[in-house]
Amino acid sequence: MMKILLVEDEGLVALYIKKMLIEHGFNEIQVARNGEDAVQKAEESTPDLMLMDIRLGKGINGIEAVKLINSERKIPVIYITASTDEHTHREALDTDPLAILSKPIEPEELKEMIDNYFDGYKN
Repeated sequence: MMKILLVEDEGLVALYIKKMLIEHGFNEIQVARNGEDAVQKAEESTPDLMLMDIRLGKGINGIEAVKLINSERKIPVIYITASTDEHTHREALDTDPLAILSKPIEPEELKEMIDNYFDGYKN
């Protein structure tokens, strides 16, 4: 079974995304509320995929967390963000994400993105 690390600082958004993932058959989901927690959970559980919010309140942001995680091992990431500024977008692209999705996310778009990744992962 594939493991997903969901990193989202807004509790209701995290619950919504987790519920949506479970409804689409993804059951092994860990949730981190900030960048530091994401780095720790990624090191402990080695997820197959990260769904990462870019803006995470206090502490390091999602892009910085991905850079720290990728310095140890490369874990594919899909960014989910409300941020649309060009600088942030370019900085996120520098981490070679599978995709950058804008909030509010469309459940089918996210499911298709994850399915496409996992199909490639299985082959």
